[in-house]
Amino acid sequence: MNRRKKILVDSRWAGNTGIGRLYQEVMNYPPAEVSCEYVKSKMGLGSLLSPLMLGEEIKKSNAEVFYSPSFMPPAFSKVPFIFTVHDLMHLFYYSKLHKIYYEQVIARLAQKAKKIITVSHFSKSQLVEILGIPDELIRVIYNGVDDHFLKNEEEFVSIRPYFLYVGNRRTNKNVPAMLTAFAKARIPNDFMFYLSGNEDPELAILIGSLGIQKRVRFLGFIEEVDLPKLYKGAHATLFTSLMEGFGLPIIESMASGTPVLTSNTSSLPEIAGGAALCVNPHEVGAIQSGIEKLVDDEDFYVECIVKGLARAREFSWEKTAAETWETILS
Repeated sequence: MNRRKKILVDSRWAGNTGIGRLYQEVMNYPPAEVSCEYVKSKMGLGSLLSPLMLGEEIKKSNAEVFYSPSFMPPAFSKVPFIFTVHDLMHLFYYSKLHKIYYEQVIARLAQKAKKIITVSHFSKSQLVEILGIPDELIRVIYNGVDDHFLKNEEEFVSIRPYFLYVGNRRTNKNVPAMLTAFAKARIPNDFMFYLSGNEDPELAILIGSLGIQKRVRFLGFIEEVDLPKLYKGAHATLFTSLMEGFGLPIIESMASGTPVLTSNTSSLPEIAGGAALCVNPHEVGAIQSGIEKLVDDEDFYVECIVKGLARAREFSWEKTAAETWETILS
């Protein structure tokens, strides 16, 4: 009987986030030849001391390889390590301290990795060009989409047709521009705009100034089990971010048979693969025209559904997990 290879995994990333989803799916498909143990420290994910803590955890472990589903690599690792950098958002949309930490700590430790995984060719190009990571050190492994989006036939019950946004409210998400474009779009007034999460004061002021209080609904926290129905019931998904490393809502929406309006920048056209309507996210007028096209052009709308379903079938979490474990064990 062959001895199983011991892998130490940074399990602190488990949870209801994009990174947590990747972690969960990779851990759902472990090869028979691995034995996993997990980082015991409860140190916060944002702690600047994480690399030192991970180095100590590795020192105490008898694991042969360390793996993290996110951007924190270990310092002073006695074993080969692999970690995933989803994007370089910290350099553009976070504090100056985040930028310095990424450039001076993460980038330097990354050079010592056995392999760095990233989720799009756009993110890989940023790692090479901005952080100076050698091209050959980086492997692109796309995220997946769960089968339940493709198989679901239930729709969220809404009396009025609606556009949908799923995501957080960070600056790169461009939510004010989407709301403004929706308000200006020459479409029937019965169209609603549904957003995940709760209303915040800044958006409330904007919505009031646009006069669309009765056409916007905040859905609060959305359970994973409810997402397919929400996508399926939507007229279209709006996801015109300024920057993304991947953009999971694009393929989740496509897998649900719902067209997507997204951006022509960063990783988004790469992930859309010609199956979504891509516009300039910096121009409210371009987003507005995209919304109008998805309401007015029925032939184009149906084309988006057909192409989107085909594109979504190219992604699977099982494939993501298999390629990740192959990288860990190689």
